[in-house]
Amino acid sequence: MEFPEAVVEAAIRDEIATAARDRPPTKSGWRPEVDSPVVICVILRVEAEIGIELPESAVPPGGFDDVEACVQGILARSRHIWRRMQQEKGETVS
Repeated sequence: MEFPEAVVEAAIRDEIATAARDRPPTKSGWRPEVDSPVVICVILRVEAEIGIELPESAVPPGGFDDVEACVQGILARSRHIWRRMQQEKGETVS
């Protein structure tokens, strides 16, 4: 079975875009592009989409500096955990 890369990436990007629309700008104008509360929403969505459980360590303190770092970081963690789960079930993974 192949890791659903496109599904996971779309879910991550959708959650980040939703958060950007729903959150007011900060008074100072600075915060990480994807802060910790947004990363938690992203992780919950990914877990629901593909049935995995990401560890708390998937949320770096303060979040991610930019969207691409978040997408690639969460994709990599999700892919690793998903493949490990598939192997434990005895399925061939790619």
